[in-house]
Amino acid sequence: MAELPELPQRPVRIESVDLDGDELVAAVLEGEGVAVPIRLVCAALGLDIQAQSDRLREHDVLSQGLRVVRVPIGGRVRSVLAILHTHIAFWLATITPSQVGDDVRPKLVRYQKELVVVLNALYGPALPVLPPAAPAPAPDTAVVPAEIQQQLSATIKELRTLRDVLLASLAEQQVTREQVQALDVRMQTVEDVVEDLRQIAKISAAQAEYIQRTIKRIATRYQQRTPASANYYERLFAQFKIDMGIPRYDALPASKYGRAIGWLREQAATLLPDDPDALPPHQEQLL
Repeated sequence: MAELPELPQRPVRIESVDLDGDELVAAVLEGEGVAVPIRLVCAALGLDIQAQSDRLREHDVLSQGLRVVRVPIGGRVRSVLAILHTHIAFWLATITPSQVGDDVRPKLVRYQKELVVVLNALYGPALPVLPPAAPAPAPDTAVVPAEIQQQLSATIKELRTLRDVLLASLAEQQVTREQVQALDVRMQTVEDVVEDLRQIAKISAAQAEYIQRTIKRIATRYQQRTPASANYYERLFAQFKIDMGIPRYDALPASKYGRAIGWLREQAATLLPDDPDALPPHQEQLL
């Protein structure tokens, strides 16, 4: 059984649509079109609502046109199963005329006969239609003029050409979509590799030397102001390794270098707030 698409609860515009003379309430869904409640169509045709709803859910094609909408029915707003306008014609074509009410059966039969002609014009084999070997028509029998037959043949030919163009366009779009998806996969793979390399790569010797020199400079200038803070370099260095999660300077991942610089600036601002020379020049960025 095909899964019924889940719709987010969002406001919809309610309008009335004409279904071959029957006025039905419908929900206008942004980006999709008009969805007509199944129960209203079944009521207009005299069909069993539950049986048709189950059949639509089980149909691989028609189920793709089902939606759940909130529309006013029976004096209150209800969440009901609806079908998009793009799928109504196909649905009606699958209904056996004997299942509908006697008053609407002629309309359904007429519609399905028209559908046979249209589908054959679009998808049927391009075979010439030979006139039947029959007596000449009676004087009161309508005869289709040759000009109209030629126009009809030309129209059918145009429809076939349009169908072929649409099918080719859809095939081209599918190829393009698959190429884009393949490119996305390759890009994601490259990004993953780059990220892995960033996690593996360590900082340069110049960057490690700058971190060591900066910690030593901050500790030295802080001890000059606070004589009681002996061996502050070791304490500051130990805290740096804990916060960065590393055993030594040169083990710092390159991806964490920016975080390390931020840590040094934070220490300088905390321990030496009024010292503009607390940090050495950041020259290793030029290397």
